[in-house]
Amino acid sequence: MNVASDLTISETVEQFFADLRLSPRTKKTYRAAINRFLAFVHEEHDLDPNGRTVLALNEEHVTDFVARIMPADIRAPEEVSQMRTAQTQLAAIRKFYGYLSSYDLNPDISTEKLRTRIQAMMPRFSPPPPDVHTSDLDLIVEYVKRMPHDSSPSKELRRRKVRAMILFLYRTGVRVSELCGLRRRDVDLNAGTAGIYRAKGGKSRTVHFDAETAEALVAYWTARKDVGRAMGNYPAFSGRDRIGEPGNAISPRTVEQIVADLGSAAGVENPITPHSFRHGLATELVRRRVRESTVQTILGHASPATTRIYVHKTAMEVADEYQEAFGDYRPPIGAD
Repeated sequence: MNVASDLTISETVEQFFADLRLSPRTKKTYRAAINRFLAFVHEEHDLDPNGRTVLALNEEHVTDFVARIMPADIRAPEEVSQMRTAQTQLAAIRKFYGYLSSYDLNPDISTEKLRTRIQAMMPRFSPPPPDVHTSDLDLIVEYVKRMPHDSSPSKELRRRKVRAMILFLYRTGVRVSELCGLRRRDVDLNAGTAGIYRAKGGKSRTVHFDAETAEALVAYWTARKDVGRAMGNYPAFSGRDRIGEPGNAISPRTVEQIVADLGSAAGVENPITPHSFRHGLATELVRRRVRESTVQTILGHASPATTRIYVHKTAMEVADEYQEAFGDYRPPIGAD
């Protein structure tokens, strides 16, 4: 570890990211947040990250930055989005400051003092429930199931891959990065489970899927012609559709594009992403009265508070009980 006084702010940031054990996507998000923070302290406090040492940073820089990025009110959708962005950026900066304190790179920084000051500044904010229509997901799933067989072996392989992938997302609620990281050995067809290793926060868990999803996986892997002792190392979902060549795993960007294209093809008007299937599974579990603790385990949330927001249980129960008291809601004629 370098001596604190020998490190510029920029050098310390690079060391921080070299030591940080997070997913590439999270690192990218954190880097963007910290770059914005450094630009702010350069502009407002005349701290050149390339010329000043890390000892020049203090808690006031963070609180000033929070005051800059925090929305004045949280009512409109744009303000809610701004608040979410502010929370994400603040999480990155607090982790960076925690790193400085933990490794004595800036002994004057007090993470406890910083936490107290930020709490005093932050407004009470509960994210609104995710705007996901499970009927849209059902349309995509049904569209995928109805896709006709193709006489071209490579196109038929792709059809089977897409079908297996959508059903897997639909029934497991895995994150797109988790889907792309799956290997065949992680999937237990006998038990109907898949092991998710080193997921968000470094945690591992087991997810479940149904018989239809298992059959779709077998159909895809059979068409791919997986053979040999090394099959367990093959990606569960390949990037390229070449028979006999599993190749590299599919990328998150490719999965996102496939889902977006399917949404358009299925006639879904609302934007759908791979993460929408995660919201959808949570919603369906709650509707079927699955315990909140079980939903939390399936989704892999560290905090039950996250699960409550994620599945918007309260909003659903309020709507159910309200309509139970006053009757089912019927949209007026011409509402469309």
